[in-house]
Amino acid sequence: VFHCRSGRAAEFEQRFSEHAELREQFLLLPVEVAVDEGLFGPDPPLPQVRPRLGDFIAVSVGAHTLVTPSEAKKFRDGEMCRCQGAHGSLTREELRIPFVLCRSEDEH
Repeated sequence: VFHCRSGRAAEFEQRFSEHAELREQFLLLPVEVAVDEGLFGPDPPLPQVRPRLGDFIAVSVGAHTLVTPSEAKKFRDGEMCRCQGAHGSLTREELRIPFVLCRSEDEH
């Protein structure tokens, strides 16, 4: 999730696309497009949630992840890799995650 300063979304999108690795490994989508495509579910996000979604999302098209430098140092680049996994890619494995809904008897 990326939050852009007011009036700078086009600049962010341009800078993101200038980096070959980002451009090739991630699909950058405006949040409105992600919502329209159902990436957050079949219903639109609740109004109180929408601000937390930012302006853009980057969806991995492979096994790459985006992390902050401190997260990379802590979880990826240290002597022991402690990162157990990440979600949010378009790989077959990510797209085929089963969904189970449990309802209490009160909700039937």
